[in-house]
Amino acid sequence: MPTAYFGTLNHTVVPGDSLFKIAYNYNTTIENIMKFNEISNMNMIYPGQNVVVPLSPPEAIVYTVNSGDTIYSIARKYGTFIDNIIRFNYLSPPYLIYPGQQLVVTASLR
Repeated sequence: MPTAYFGTLNHTVVPGDSLFKIAYNYNTTIENIMKFNEISNMNMIYPGQNVVVPLSPPEAIVYTVNSGDTIYSIARKYGTFIDNIIRFNYLSPPYLIYPGQQLVVTASLR
């Protein structure tokens, strides 16, 4: 499991939950929840399951990557650091992102 930079919480799945809904409710991404729980299929959660949710800073937004975006261009657009995007999305080298991917984007946290 990755190290959470802003802490985690446990969420117990209830009927009607989906990773999309859980991620939305906690201002994080499906991908981050999947990484923390080693879930390989986002549709394979079940009621009663405990899911670890990595927390995002309160001012963070969830940004959907567009074609042509780079980590640098996103960081510049939102006035944050490249390292923050890498850190809060638990990205591994070579730090590839793709259109449609959702990323937690934080303030600069200086």
